[in-house]
Amino acid sequence: MKVLVLLLSLALLAGCSAGGWETVSDDIPDEAAAVWQEEAFSIVTSLPQGAALVAEEDGLKRYRVEETGLELEERVFLSHSLESAVRQLTGLSEDQVTVVETTRFNLPEYQFAWYDADAGRLARADLVMDGMTCYALVCSTPEAEGAALGQEARAAFAGFGLYYDEQA
Repeated sequence: MKVLVLLLSLALLAGCSAGGWETVSDDIPDEAAAVWQEEAFSIVTSLPQGAALVAEEDGLKRYRVEETGLELEERVFLSHSLESAVRQLTGLSEDQVTVVETTRFNLPEYQFAWYDADAGRLARADLVMDGMTCYALVCSTPEAEGAALGQEARAAFAGFGLYYDEQA
């Protein structure tokens, strides 16, 4: 009987050999940004007449109307929190701006405005957060032109949308 118990114990322990260790490398792949951007929506909006694309980088398109100085930025970026997203867009903390929370496309949307004293520009942003992926439309105007360009800015924000091309 003791021999049978011993054999059964050995049989049960036979599968308990040490397994191979898996390790995670500290190297971050270069294509990580490209992967999330491929899965991200594209921003669509109504651009004002005369708006020309002046800069385009990963996740950023900047348009400018030369005659008026109106600038629009479409930004797609990663952020772990609203506080971090506000800081990336404005350089200010969330406590320094008034954030209005609404919903758009069944996702949380945040609207806020600020004054950039260094550039002498008034700015407003609409930010839609889908998990960690942020979609922002930022409109800025020269300080002296803020009231005159308000209608063009409102039209751009009214046309703000997200698009996903399923064919791509």
